[in-house]
Amino acid sequence: MSVEDIQKNSLRFSLVLKAHTKRKRVLEAKRELAGVYPFEVKEDHILIIKGEKKGFYDVFITEEKICQTIDRKKALSSVLGVLAVLIVLFVCLHQVSLKNRQNQISQREKERQRQEAVRVLKEKEKKLEELIKEYDIAKEEGYEKMYVCLERLYSVMTQKTTVENLAIEKNTFSVEVTTKDALKILSNFEGSGAFSSIKMNRTTVKNGVESVTYNGNFSRHWDHTEPSLTVDEKIDFYQQEIDRMNRRTMALHEKQLSEYIKGIRNVLRKNNCAEQYIQLRGKEKNAEVEFFILSSSRSILNFIKEIQDEGESLVDIKSLRIRNSEDRNRIQTTVCFDSGIELKKEGEQQSEYEVTETNLSDMERIFYKKAAPKPAVIKSVRTVQKAAPKQKAAVRYLKKLSFIGITKSNGRTLVMAKDEDMGSIYKLILVDEEIGGDCCVASDTGYKAKIRGEYYEVKR
Repeated sequence: MSVEDIQKNSLRFSLVLKAHTKRKRVLEAKRELAGVYPFEVKEDHILIIKGEKKGFYDVFITEEKICQTIDRKKALSSVLGVLAVLIVLFVCLHQVSLKNRQNQISQREKERQRQEAVRVLKEKEKKLEELIKEYDIAKEEGYEKMYVCLERLYSVMTQKTTVENLAIEKNTFSVEVTTKDALKILSNFEGSGAFSSIKMNRTTVKNGVESVTYNGNFSRHWDHTEPSLTVDEKIDFYQQEIDRMNRRTMALHEKQLSEYIKGIRNVLRKNNCAEQYIQLRGKEKNAEVEFFILSSSRSILNFIKEIQDEGESLVDIKSLRIRNSEDRNRIQTTVCFDSGIELKKEGEQQSEYEVTETNLSDMERIFYKKAAPKPAVIKSVRTVQKAAPKQKAAVRYLKKLSFIGITKSNGRTLVMAKDEDMGSIYKLILVDEEIGGDCCVASDTGYKAKIRGEYYEVKR
């Protein structure tokens, strides 16, 4: 029976009850009912509901037991209520727990991604550091274009300055000049960012003109990336530059030395430069090619500019020496090229050579040499002797050589002399009279040397 049914079908009394607990309130209601209800009422037949007025309760007397039924229903309702609350609480807790787990997973994933990003960044920074180091070493080992170096030297010279001697060896230089104001040139050197470690040697003054030598280094600068670029962009820049330099090196290695020298010769002759000799110097990884040249200043400058004028020139000039001359068309220049071409090593595997049979009569021709024309008769010697003083007076010496000493070889007397400017040492046969090839003839001041058709004075 429900509470509503009890209220409809039971006796109702309105009583003032003061008890605070349910059990005591039922006992108090039973006592009060004893005064107003003639029959005995059992406790389990009393239903108490709180009234509208304070302290008043509606007391119902039922024919059937109600307390146990109601208690069970209330208990069941309470249990169901508790279960519902627990379910709701469990669902909420589960959702909170699930959300926390998701947050933890998300945080762990973010942390993993952060650590991975840090690791990748460190690897990239390490690679970038290695690329910069490789790039700087390659640039340091490379050569500046020689004409650019000459332009830098020209930029600090004053008016009415003449270069007497110039030597450039990769990044160092020595230039001897005659000028009206040696200190002004020194000041120009010091104020230019193109040079470093500038020194001025002792000057000599003659007729108001100073003769002075300056030594120093060319400042080296090359491109680096902007700080605003990303690590990936910086890596791309240095990798591309290194690849470009490696391709250039490979292109040099693939060249034939004869082809390399022929290309230089073509540019020399195009610019009216008279080649005096070529000297090859073998190195471990590449050959150096040295040219000695006679020309005008314009011709040699045009040659130096043109030989390296290509954007990706395959010609490197290791050193340059220029000696001025009063004859404008006989300026002496020694240029040493670092070819970058590897020489074939002993024992290196070569492609198989196919031997072909050669006719002996054809081969012997290369060993046939025409006899040099002999003096006609004795009187021709007299003619030479008479003409000798005139010839001696007409000789124009190219330059002076330093006397080193005299030695003997195979029964012949040799005079040893050195070209101080070029660093070359010559061994010349000492003869009484000039012959067709290189030789040395005694003179009043020492010796007169003839080398490749040019005359040099050797002072003892």
